[in-house]
Amino acid sequence: MYDILERLKNKITVIYLKIKVLKDESKELEIEFETKDLTIPDLIASELLENDDVDFAGVAKDHPETGNAVLVLKSRKKAKDVLLRAIESLDEQFAELKTQVSKKGK
Repeated sequence: MYDILERLKNKITVIYLKIKVLKDESKELEIEFETKDLTIPDLIASELLENDDVDFAGVAKDHPETGNAVLVLKSRKKAKDVLLRAIESLDEQFAELKTQVSKKGK
């Protein structure tokens, strides 16, 4: 039996996302991700919505097959700081997941 955890155990995947900041105001951000895949922007928006200081967080896309994903954030506090905290929280969650998977694979 081939154990997928053994295959993944020592591999690290790095994803590079290019972004373009479309709007950078104190309490509002719009960031275009140069990808058609909504997975990462949706994950960030979902994490942002857990924050009480966030009035709105969502992902827009002009066209499902050709448009890039745009993350829109409106907050009560400095939007860039709120976004960075959400990304840091996701990073911590993935680190914990990695630790749990590593322990289960032994």
